[in-house]
Amino acid sequence: MRRRLAFTMIELLFVVAIITVLIALLLPAIQSSREMARRVQCSNNMLQLGIALGNYASTHRVFPPGVVNDKGPILNLPVGYHYSWIVQILPYMEQRAIYRRFNFREGVYAPSNETVRNARIQTLVCPSDGSRAYFSTSYAGCHNDVEAPIAADNTGILYLNSRVSYDDISDGPAYTILLGEMRRGEPTMGWASGTRASLRNTGHPINDPDKHAPPRGSTYLSQAGSSTVNDLNAVATMVQDGILPIDYVGGFSSLHPVGGNFLFADGSVRLLKQSIDQHIYRFLGNRADGNLISDDSF
Repeated sequence: MRRRLAFTMIELLFVVAIITVLIALLLPAIQSSREMARRVQCSNNMLQLGIALGNYASTHRVFPPGVVNDKGPILNLPVGYHYSWIVQILPYMEQRAIYRRFNFREGVYAPSNETVRNARIQTLVCPSDGSRAYFSTSYAGCHNDVEAPIAADNTGILYLNSRVSYDDISDGPAYTILLGEMRRGEPTMGWASGTRASLRNTGHPINDPDKHAPPRGSTYLSQAGSSTVNDLNAVATMVQDGILPIDYVGGFSSLHPVGGNFLFADGSVRLLKQSIDQHIYRFLGNRADGNLISDDSF
């Protein structure tokens, strides 16, 4: 009788070991390529937002206000009119149906606006951000070059009742940040809210840990659920308990490992590394500080 040919146990283990090593070598490359694809998609999202902002500016001769409210500074409480820059550009990003659902006779937190401010807009979400807070945005407007309350005297492009034209950006649109990334893993008042939920500043290093973010597993995070009502309550509780200062805004941050994507006022999207010189970074957040910046400095 002919004996069947088969692998010995040692040969089988040797083959398995080789396959395991190959997988271990290939996995980082696969993950890196996936992250690159997500970063490219994130960049495309920002380009779409840049087109919408540019079309708004072409129509109105100014960029949209970062937040619309009767007075300032803007506080981290769900009280006020507080319509964000995102709401203003909805008609220019093929979201006119959502725009029409807003009741502009009342503030953004009014019960009549609860359903529409819960709407998920895919363009507002970075593919690298897996947060379940579908009503929040991964992209925030730059309101100032240092940490300061959102007010009418900010130095960015999108701030309280702002009406900034291209002519007002004397440092040059190619050297002035319009939007940047921010993480969505904490309670937020949603993309429709013109608070720190959709505005940030260059006063903090890119991807710098937020000292005012609630710790993992905290009750503030557990309050956040599938509706903005829960997040509104969580943010108000954080302010009440002293975790979040009432006028604190914070900086830009992403889930990309080396830095974050930023949209400049000329419509270009660039990856700024978290190692960027902080002085240069601050200059990029100011529309008219008069400082000269070379292209190879960021």
